[in-house]
Amino acid sequence: MSTIGMMLLEDSWDSPLSAHFGMAKWVLICDTATQQKQFQRNGGLSGSDVVHTLVAHGCQDAIFVSIGAGGLHHLHAAQIRGWYGPDHLPAHDVFEQWKAGRLRRARHARSDGHGPGQRQPLGRRRAS
Repeated sequence: MSTIGMMLLEDSWDSPLSAHFGMAKWVLICDTATQQKQFQRNGGLSGSDVVHTLVAHGCQDAIFVSIGAGGLHHLHAAQIRGWYGPDHLPAHDVFEQWKAGRLRRARHARSDGHGPGQRQPLGRRRAS
């Protein structure tokens, strides 16, 4: 039996993943054998708070769209495997992709493009 955490925008199995690990409004905790689910509000809004929630619920894996170096460090320290998931699918579809082995393991941080030294999305670039 294994438990997985998913960073979500809403407390729903139909919710898409949150754009960033630590800023997820909800953490879905799912038993992979029974698919029994519970939703935990992320009150701290930081990577360390999310990892604390994952550890408290015995998660061995976590799925997210992006994560900074600090959040990934906390995951590694807690011996929780991280996985990059798509931001356009509902949680239940992302869960099925994870079970099928289609998600990429998070070995390096991947931010949402707003951190220092990161290129900004096209709509936010300054004119030269």
